[in-house]
Amino acid sequence: MKYIYMAPCGIGLGHAARSVAIAKELVKRGYKVIFSTYSDAIEYIRRHGFDVLECYKLEYAHREDGGIDIEGTIAQGLKSLYIFFRQIGAELYYTGVISPDIVVSDSRLSSSIAAVIRGIPSILIINQLLIVLPLGEKRKSERVKKAKSFMEKLILEIMAEIWKRSDKIIVPDFPPPYTISKQNLVFNDDLANKVVLTGPLIQKRPEELPGREEIRERLGINEDKPLVLASLSGTQVEKQTLAEKLINLLSSIKLDIVAYISIGDPSSNEKAYWINDRIYVTPWLDNKYEVLKAADLLICHGGHTTLAEAMYYGVPMLIIPSITHTERRGNAQSMVELGIAKVIYQEELTANSLREALTSMLRDEELKENARRIAKEVSKFDSVKNVVDIILSIRR
Repeated sequence: MKYIYMAPCGIGLGHAARSVAIAKELVKRGYKVIFSTYSDAIEYIRRHGFDVLECYKLEYAHREDGGIDIEGTIAQGLKSLYIFFRQIGAELYYTGVISPDIVVSDSRLSSSIAAVIRGIPSILIINQLLIVLPLGEKRKSERVKKAKSFMEKLILEIMAEIWKRSDKIIVPDFPPPYTISKQNLVFNDDLANKVVLTGPLIQKRPEELPGREEIRERLGINEDKPLVLASLSGTQVEKQTLAEKLINLLSSIKLDIVAYISIGDPSSNEKAYWINDRIYVTPWLDNKYEVLKAADLLICHGGHTTLAEAMYYGVPMLIIPSITHTERRGNAQSMVELGIAKVIYQEELTANSLREALTSMLRDEELKENARRIAKEVSKFDSVKNVVDIILSIRR
């Protein structure tokens, strides 16, 4: 039995989701997959039937409103560095015991370092080669801005030095003009000859599911009533904060819609419930792809994987990133430029702004047509199989 060692970043679930998509295809081809990760990703991966080795947890500091606290994140630098070195130690131990044929690291520097030290072939999966740390409000001090700039340059140099030792660098994004993270895909000559754009990785393609009408009938949703899916991503603090805000706002405004709000917590034991027969709140949505296919609009934070799923499924997006989350702001801007999304910053979200956005977007035929057209264009990417072919081409 050949072993593939997969190490996705555990912050949010996007990295884990695309790693699971790859792992399922590897299993079909007769390979054994072992995961190493941390935080929310652990339970998510276990839900899909894979073995998970737990690693030490790295995460951002957060403000009370759910946004990223850049000053707090910088302040915990020594603690984060200590945890990072412990991650490397754990990855060295795990890879030494398992002796995998290849290490597949999704945005994890520690597993890439372990692969280099062990002399194991490795692949890096990443959608932002240019690391831009969150900043946020213009009032941030010059001291914080200088610290941010220094940290960005330092992180980029360190990562580039390690990542250039990967056998291949897979960027799970669409080529232009449909690139999601185009503001973060800047790389130097050392990396350019190893980079492959494969298209985003999702677990379930729309053509694998029943038709939209059949799904809506199964869900008990009248065809004339718009279905809005809020699928939240990021850390638990980010997801819970926006979920609570959406629940309160949607409960207070009068719109003839059905809203599904998935908080995205795979480890929760809480039960789903309805509010006013219009709002369905659930900690976890097992049939997310079915609901997405039946949806008229997606509300999300702006995470890369979630946006890619909406593009594949042809669903317009209302993106609500935090002002402090630079990557998601860039992703959101890409979607706006494609004519398939509108943006409201989380800090500026009100009942009025939400009502106006939902009302206008659900009536916007151009927005819907753009989403359908792009879905048709990007459907040609069979990204999961392509990535697995690349992985297996370099195993030892």
